[in-house]
Amino acid sequence: MAGTRLLVGDIGGTHGRFALARADLRPERIGVEEGDAHPDFESALAAYLGKYDVKADTAAFAVAGPVTAGETARVTNRRNWAFDVESLKRRFGLSRVIVMNDFVAQAAALPHLTVDEIAPIGPAPRQIGGMKVAVGPGTGLGVAALAPEGPGWRPLPGEGGHVELAAVTGREWAAFELIRAELGRVEAEAVISGPGLLRLHRALAQLDGREAKEADAAAIVLAARRGETRALETVGLFLDMLARFCGDLALTYAAEGGVYVCGGVAPKMLDLIDPDAFRAAFEAKAPHEALMRRMATTVVVSPVAGLLGCAAQARRLLAGE
Repeated sequence: MAGTRLLVGDIGGTHGRFALARADLRPERIGVEEGDAHPDFESALAAYLGKYDVKADTAAFAVAGPVTAGETARVTNRRNWAFDVESLKRRFGLSRVIVMNDFVAQAAALPHLTVDEIAPIGPAPRQIGGMKVAVGPGTGLGVAALAPEGPGWRPLPGEGGHVELAAVTGREWAAFELIRAELGRVEAEAVISGPGLLRLHRALAQLDGREAKEADAAAIVLAARRGETRALETVGLFLDMLARFCGDLALTYAAEGGVYVCGGVAPKMLDLIDPDAFRAAFEAKAPHEALMRRMATTVVVSPVAGLLGCAAQARRLLAGE
């Protein structure tokens, strides 16, 4: 990657974040383009390049959606934002364009995070080596793993946010029936995401014969922070489900390197996470409780993890050419 001016982008359902990657992978000249402000991805990219007068010969974009053969992609929660490698090359004069799933980038960032970019949940020690998992509630729910490979790492993409989510308590079953009537199925993303938090809150209110007054996830979190009972129940149940889902992923991947909670939601709820309750839900995987106790759970609080991981994965791919 020596001599390459690498443009990176972390593209989600709400906005796109762009930057230039330095030689140490750290992003600079960071700019954000809101999704609602642009009819398509190329317009958003053109706006960023114009504002920051950025020149690059290579680009890598981490996209919140499935990537087809590394050549095309579409943001799952913003369907008009599509990515076509050849079109991007032609319009922006790029010699190389790499497109990856956004949680491939989140996973690729994990070995490069500093201690002030993470916040441990509970006492389990962080392991430098071993399989790691990145999971992140945001506009959707991203999942990817990171496997050791020689002296480096290989991200393993997936769409784990769309697996079926299991209810455990009677209260959860009743709420899930309402959500299932609305959506047809209760995938993990339907509840463990920003929109999912609101959906869960409304379902719980409906069970009690009331109407939820909060209009979005941020309002629910603020209400919980004020100690309001209904918001506290929603947030507590949300975090319990997140912990159980993290535990399922830890078992699926034998994630001895730990599970990292990424995305835009968890850092904003950090003060509401009870480490003991979170770890109890995470570890309740009989007969493997002892194994679970060795696996760390950590919140990624870095706002640039996606850009950092995008640069790391791009460097890995370019070095292999």
